Amino acid sequence: MNNSQHEVTIDDNRTMAQLLEAPTVGYEDVIVMPEITTDNFDLKHRLLTLVQNKQFFGHDKEDPHAHIRYFNKITSMMKFPNVPSTSVKLMLFPFSLEGAAQIWLEKEPTRSILTWVDLVSKFINKFFPTSKTINL
Repeated sequence: MNNSQHEVTIDDNRTMAQLLEAPTVGYEDVIVMPEITTDNFDLKHRLLTLVQNKQFFGHDKEDPHAHIRYFNKITSMMKFPNVPSTSVKLMLFPFSLEGAAQIWLEKEPTRSILTWVDLVSKFINKFFPTSKTINL
């Protein structure tokens, strides 16, 4: 069979427009964001800027414990009525990562981080593994 004899068959009833749509499956976030039921919740740009001012890159010399302490300090400065602080932390934490650390988070299985404790545990285990503790 040569190239001019290839036949394309479509076994479903989708329109051409539907067939050309970008797939939406597989783009779920790693972090499962808790539902926020209050109408007056708005993350301020300055809080996001504060978080991004001291990003964690995942270099050997960086201390992930210090990053979590700094992140907790920054995110504890703002309180939102009827919104748990852990929800705010889950939303903002990805913005505190860059480089290898951001790549690590993106490669985690989708919907695998359900709580702030999950996130901190995975982050510390990745960037301060047991082998590093033993070497100290």
